[in-house]
Amino acid sequence: MDYDIFAQNPRDKFFDILFNANRNLVENETEKLLERFVAMSIYCERNGFDEIQQNAFISQNQTEIYEGLNDIYIGLSGDILSQNE
Repeated sequence: MDYDIFAQNPRDKFFDILFNANRNLVENETEKLLERFVAMSIYCERNGFDEIQQNAFISQNQTEIYEGLNDIYIGLSGDILSQNE
């Protein structure tokens, strides 16, 4: 059995899946992700969390953000793969 899924980091594997999966599935999952991004942007704007604060937060929390990105890559990969037949 080939376990090449473990040979790549989550980001690289995600992009392999993204570029080879059914286009409609990729569009749907991308749309969901962007909806969450827009919701968070609106929430931050309404609650006074501006771009400067956001950039400072990113700079100060790189490890958490990297881990969060890996979680998103893994989750989206799973979502796409489970629907891609």
